[in-house]
Amino acid sequence: MKVELRDPNIIMKLSRLGSFHQSKLSFLRSFLDEFKDWEYKRNFFNLDKNGFGEAVYSFKKKKRVYSLVCFANEIQDDERSDRVIATKWDAAFTLYDGVPVKEDIDRLKNEVPKQEVGRLSYKELTLSRANKSMRIFNHVVERLSNGKQPDKDLLEKVGYLYRTTAVYGSGKFGLADRFRIKNREEINGPFRLEMMLVYLVRQFTFDQVNHIAKYKNPKKSSKIRK
Repeated sequence: MKVELRDPNIIMKLSRLGSFHQSKLSFLRSFLDEFKDWEYKRNFFNLDKNGFGEAVYSFKKKKRVYSLVCFANEIQDDERSDRVIATKWDAAFTLYDGVPVKEDIDRLKNEVPKQEVGRLSYKELTLSRANKSMRIFNHVVERLSNGKQPDKDLLEKVGYLYRTTAVYGSGKFGLADRFRIKNREEINGPFRLEMMLVYLVRQFTFDQVNHIAKYKNPKKSSKIRK
């Protein structure tokens, strides 16, 4: 039976694409399906009372481990920009092949926050950075520190604590070339490593606001409900 395809001039309009719901073929859905039975762990979490510092998260199955290395940086309000020409960000991330040791974290701490100007190694698979929505971030921390949940209407207007402004891979800035990892079964699907990075970044943002809120009010603070 011949299937008549719909006109791409209609289907591919941005107004229609923006209303599409995720399907089992969507990048994030396929990533979650592949990694749902992997062991998740927060390996390292070294943030100060203001939420600045380093953290490491990992996914593990059998002998394969991938780790997200996070650097939360203190910057001034006038240094925060979503433009490509920005040179500083609230946080910077890389997905590491394996579990980094202290020497790796020290090296990455010097390079990852630089993003395009820094230089990575074949052990790093993807690279990203993100900026806070200060309005939402401060609101969430304040509400949690007082034992309350964030205002849902306000969250729906903005939709994020952090917004990534780039996710790089495939050999850029010294990252591992695709040929090194292309035969790994778990990442045969599209953008699996990129999705792993942003998914773990999401967890880091929750942990960060919970951490700051607890420091602000140890006896009364609550954790964000996902």
